[in-house]
Amino acid sequence: MSDNWVVQNLENALNTWNEKLAEIWQLITQSPENFKGGAIWGVIVNIHGALQAIGLALLVLFFVVGVMRTCGSLTDVKFHLRTQEDNHLYRTE
Repeated sequence: MSDNWVVQNLENALNTWNEKLAEIWQLITQSPENFKGGAIWGVIVNIHGALQAIGLALLVLFFVVGVMRTCGSLTDVKFHLRTQEDNHLYRTE
């Protein structure tokens, strides 16, 4: 180390900077399963499972609603076609 106080302060600042960059690099390259013992990752996995179940339930619900609407409109079409055919039979022209 130098006897100059400016050089010492710069070296200390650079050493601190390098230590903090090393910590940041360790956090960035660490896997989620190992971060803080994996507790946070376990919570995320549980939330993902719950959201996946909700999403699949909504998908089934909207599919059934869509099928019911389609079947309802097909029933209406058949009813109107049937009544038009019946009206044609009763016409006397």
